[in-house]
Amino acid sequence: MSRFAPLASVQPHSVPSRAAGYIAPRLGLAALRRSFGLGASALTFGIPLLDALTDGFARGALHEIVGDRAAVAAFLAALLGRDRRQAQILWVTSGAGLHAPALAQLGLDHRRLTVVTTPRAGDRCWAAEEALGEKLGYGLVVAEIDGADVEVTQRLQVAAEKRGATGFLVRSDHGASAAATRWSVQVASSDGFRPCWRLTLDSWQGSALRRSWLIEWDYAAGSFRLIE
Repeated sequence: MSRFAPLASVQPHSVPSRAAGYIAPRLGLAALRRSFGLGASALTFGIPLLDALTDGFARGALHEIVGDRAAVAAFLAALLGRDRRQAQILWVTSGAGLHAPALAQLGLDHRRLTVVTTPRAGDRCWAAEEALGEKLGYGLVVAEIDGADVEVTQRLQVAAEKRGATGFLVRSDHGASAAATRWSVQVASSDGFRPCWRLTLDSWQGSALRRSWLIEWDYAAGSFRLIE
């Protein structure tokens, strides 16, 4: 039986595709976000070109990251380590794949991190929603949930909106979703010393605005670097 209480239907945010297609190339996604009053970002890449175009990962929203679990975990560790607020993180996973020393190399302080491991998808959904809510009050929540349906993503989106928290739903499939953005992360070839990813923005507020970049993590600088 699901541990979720009933929730009134909440429609995903949407931006008319024609308007988005016209405005985005001229102003960039960051300006488009601000034109709709969608607020400031909690997390940015620290790469001026990407931040100007995408406005990073907004607070008060759920963001989907699609890709291989190990690749996504490494990317998120680097991204979450950049959080200037140093918010506490709850990471909900189905297995024991997270390795604290490896996360630390990518800039994520283990003292900010709480990991919950459970094989049941329903329990992971419940834990993520609770963590985004008022009782636990985590600023950043990562939930690994393959096959999450629209109702699950609606709940997580609403919970993030209420507190201004930032949620990340990690999945390997491309199901229907109420998440504010969907990104794809793939491991890319590198010089062997720096992690490198092909990062693709698949959708933004319901509009298909596909853009792709090749980025790497510079261990020495503790920052992302744009390759192409």
